[in-house]
Order: sequence, then C-alpha cells, then structure tokens
Amino acid sequence: MFSKVLVANRGEIALRVINSLQEHGVEAVLLTSPIDKKSFPAKQADELIELPGNLPNESYLDQDLIIDLAKDRGVDAVHPGYGFLSENKTFREKVDKAGIVYIGPTADHMDILGDKIQARQAAVNSDTPLLPGTVSSLDLEELKEEARNIGYPILIKAAAGGGGRGIRLVTTEEEFDNLATNAINEAKMAFGDGRIYIEKYLQSGKHIEVQVLGLGDGNVLHFFERDCSIQRKNQKLIEEGPAPSISRKKAAEIHETAVGLTSYLKYLNAGTVEFMLDSEGNHYFLEVNTRIQVEHPVTEMITGEDLVWRQVQIAAGEDLALAQKDIGYRGHAMEARVYAENPFRGFAPSTGEITRIYHPVGPGIRVDTHIRERSEIPPFYDSMISKVIAFGVNREHAISRLDRALGTYQISGIQTTIPYVRQILKLEDFRELNYNTRYLQSNEEKFSIPQKLRRIAIAAASREFHYSKTEEQIPQRSTGSQWKRSLFPKVM
Repeated sequence: MFSKVLVANRGEIALRVINSLQEHGVEAVLLTSPIDKKSFPAKQADELIELPGNLPNESYLDQDLIIDLAKDRGVDAVHPGYGFLSENKTFREKVDKAGIVYIGPTADHMDILGDKIQARQAAVNSDTPLLPGTVSSLDLEELKEEARNIGYPILIKAAAGGGGRGIRLVTTEEEFDNLATNAINEAKMAFGDGRIYIEKYLQSGKHIEVQVLGLGDGNVLHFFERDCSIQRKNQKLIEEGPAPSISRKKAAEIHETAVGLTSYLKYLNAGTVEFMLDSEGNHYFLEVNTRIQVEHPVTEMITGEDLVWRQVQIAAGEDLALAQKDIGYRGHAMEARVYAENPFRGFAPSTGEITRIYHPVGPGIRVDTHIRERSEIPPFYDSMISKVIAFGVNREHAISRLDRALGTYQISGIQTTIPYVRQILKLEDFRELNYNTRYLQSNEEKFSIPQKLRRIAIAAASREFHYSKTEEQIPQRSTGSQWKRSLFPKVM
C-alpha cells in the first residue's frame, strides 16, 4: 500500500479523498491555489503544496508543474478526483513516465472512452446497444445527411465533450447548420477539440448509469445503478439509486451490458457506464466516465462500500477479496447537488464569503462538502459547493429525509440552489416518476418563485439571516407519509 498520495484537486472531492486515505493510514498531500490555502481540505491534509495562481491553468491544470511538485514531495501515487485533469490522457501518461502510480484508468482507456466517437465504435465492437448515430468523424454535410437518414430530432454532441457542454438539440434540418456551428465553437472553447457527432434524440428518455470497478484483466464488478434523469441544461441535479423507474430484471440487463462493455475493454479502476432508457424500456449506451463521479455517495450509501478506497486498492495492486456475489444493496439513497448560484436570476454564479453556515444532520443524512463558516467561494472554479445525500428504507423515505435536511441547511453570505431543488422534490411528477431528462426545461413554469420567497432568499444572503429558520420560507412537508419503518433488507 502507498504511504503518501497526492490529491490533485480541490473542494469537496479533495476532502473526500483525504478522508479515505487518512482512515487507512496513508498521508494525504494536497495541491492548493492561493485562495484555497485556508480551506477546510487544506487544514485536513497532512501536507500542502501551494500552486502559484488561482486561475485553473496556473494551478490545478498545470500538468508539468504538478508532476514536478509530486516528485519533489516523494509521493507514491496521485488521485485526480473528478474534473480538472481526472480524464486527461496526457496527464496520465506524464504521471506514469514520472514513476508515480495514477489512481484511475489507463491512458488507453481514457483515450478510447474520452473520445465519444471512439467510445461508440467500442460499443459497436462489443455488441452494446447503441442509439442510431455516427461512429466516425464526418464533415458538416455528411453529418447533415446522416441526420436526415436517422430522422429528427437528433442531438449534436462534442466528441471530446463532458459536463453538458457542446450539446445541441436539433428538431429540424433548418436548424442544423447554426446549432452545429454553435456546438463546434463551444467544444473548441471547452475542450480544444471541435469534432462533433450526432445521435438520435429520445423524446422521453431516462438517464441510467452503472457504477463499475475494473481489475484490468477483464474482471469487472458492478455496484448497481443510479438514475440521473433530473437535469438542468444537461447538468445533473438529483441522483438516486437504485433506479426507481425500472424493474430489477431490467436493472440486471443493464448491469450485464455495462460489465460486458468494460470487460471487453479490460477496464481498470473506477468508471461509470451511462445509458439512455426509452419509453419502451430499451437501453442504449451513452458514454463511460473514466473517473470517480460526483454522485458516487449514492452507491456508497446503498452498498456500504468506500469506492474511493477501492480505487486506491486497485491502483496499489491489492486483492479486493470481493466477488460480485458479495456486493448487495439495501434501501434507497438520493443526492442533491448544491450550487453557489442564484436560481432567481438565471442561476448566475454567487461568489463571496460564507458568513454563517449550519450543515444538516440527522438519521440517514450525509453531507459531502468543503465549506465552513468564513469559507471563500471564488469565481475561478465550478460552483458546486456541497452534496446532500439521504438514505431511507425506500424512495419516499429518502425524499422525506432529503427535503427535511435541505430545509435545515443554513448558508448565509451567498445564494444557493437549495430552494429550487426543494421545489423539485415536492412535485407530484417527481414523486410519481413522471419525468425525463428534459423535464425541467419543459416545465419551467412550475418553478416560478413567489415574491415573498424571493425577498426572503435575498435576505438569506445577508450577514444576519439564518437561511432556513423562517417558517414561511420553507414549503411545508406533506403529512401522512406512508413509508414503512421496517428493517433494512439486503437485496441482491
């Protein structure tokens, strides 16, 4: 096992990795930009390495500097978390060349699966169900001809894409040229790669993903599935597991497909195989994320596994002493992402100092966050500041616990998306599973903010206001919950 690991990230995922390392006696060395130097992860780390600037390209994205600093500190391995360099093939190769172990998939896997066109070709080669679309790089006229053959609506996607960027929904051929050009430009700005491909758009699709761990020899374990269909502009807001909208028989089919693809590739370490599910229950491959994901706590809550530590074990060459038959789940878990954004002003970023905070507590509640009182929310990085995860005996119980937890989450000094997420949790469509990946975009009128709530939310950002203490700010929870208070059965 490693004795010292560099955590090449920031925020809540950095703290998450630090916690797992220290629990097992491994020293955690943390990279930190100047503005993050006083952050809670920086206080928890065993060692700090200060980077020269706050902008990503002069801090968490400076590959050569990070490698040099890692060698100077004598670390055994690097954990990239998610985002930043976590799916960067070149960084992975540089880590290998430096004689340091990379905790994650191989460079070849990042190359094949990070390029969405290559990933679609791998799906074809492994007989994985795939939505109609292109599996090679084509020019605009060729793509338009393919779109005509497939039939509208279609999605244009960036080959090097991720995080919802470089995606455009095209409903008619007249829209194609303009939207394709927009997607290309966005992809060039975000990824330095303007290649695009197309695939058939599912009008009422659900987004289902399977958590896997590959051992590199063709042996792949799955840790069940999550439903991530509640999205805003292709960004996930609420994730839950197991997926409530499918039968266990269908879930098993999706698990088998995910394991089949990753086994074919002899995948190594943690990954998530993502699928779209149509209204008839057919599932189709989307992509593989070659890293730990934001929503991994959902899986940890229902399986009892520490997926981050499993990543470390695999990278260290340890025997997991774990077979598929040993992995079960119980109950239901649901995660809400909390962003430092103003939902009353077009989700504009909200930066500044957190003047007061109270994290939710209680049975079945987990909060993954790096923020504390006096934490600075800078403008340089992603706006997600925490994740609230609720575990219950079933879905209704998990929703009730998550709503209660969010209702007691007190954050002053900045605006957050908590009120918006709580509105989603209370929707009958959400509770009755009547939604798809485009639901929020198609039902914006259901999220109008009452003037009274708007005034209170604005006041909540002031130094003297506790975020959730005013009763009229919190829509009252419905009474008569019917979830059963039973023992947690282990479901295989």
